Amino acid sequence: MTYSLITGASKGIGKAIAYELAAQGRNLILVARSEDLLEKLAKELSGRKINVKYLATDLLDEDAAKLLFDWMEIQNLNVDTLINNAGFGQYGKFMDNPIEKHMQVMHLNMDAMVTMAYEFLKRTDGNQRRYILNTVSTAAFQPVPYMAIYSATKSFMLSFSRALRYEVRPQNVYVTALCPGATESEFSSSAGIYKLAEKNARFYMTSESVAKAGVNGLWKNKSVVIPGLMNKLSTIAVNLTPQDLATAMSANIFKNN
Repeated sequence: MTYSLITGASKGIGKAIAYELAAQGRNLILVARSEDLLEKLAKELSGRKINVKYLATDLLDEDAAKLLFDWMEIQNLNVDTLINNAGFGQYGKFMDNPIEKHMQVMHLNMDAMVTMAYEFLKRTDGNQRRYILNTVSTAAFQPVPYMAIYSATKSFMLSFSRALRYEVRPQNVYVTALCPGATESEFSSSAGIYKLAEKNARFYMTSESVAKAGVNGLWKNKSVVIPGLMNKLSTIAVNLTPQDLATAMSANIFKNN
């Protein structure tokens, strides 16, 4: 029996991915900070005749990833799919936010993601096909002033995903980077971009549509998945635009939030 492990599973895209995988008959291990939300979600998904385990943990804690995988080994849970979805951002000028907040964004988006992948791959022998889906962002394709740390971490995640994908192919492991644009989730409120979210709500994709695109792309062994035509076109436009101009355009979008 195999399981799919999802971090940041209690809300937003992570929760939608859980429902998408459950609909495909996949057994799940759900990880997030809120035990109440995880317990509620596990009960809902267990009605679909799949096995659902959950563990409330904060990946910002030291050794959280190793302790999580140790717990799964004790439970004899065989994980063949890792969904690195946990992450968050912070809006505002770099110097207007405390350095501790910047460090948290960097630690969760980069360090925790890398450690989760490392612990997962350390337990991979190459005989069983395995998958890694990293939830990145279209912010990975250009600098975003007023969300400078967030966009920088997402650029790291995208580069890491592409490089790792190449390295682990001989081990029968397939890595996909999911790069959604604006999505209906709790991200806008947690990042503090209320005005921008309200003004552009009509352009937001649903978490469900993003999850479906990401999971389908994972099974099809795609390197990068960018859900939505507008998001695909915007990333193409960014690649064709001089970097300083692309940065200025991003700044113009976010500066009046």
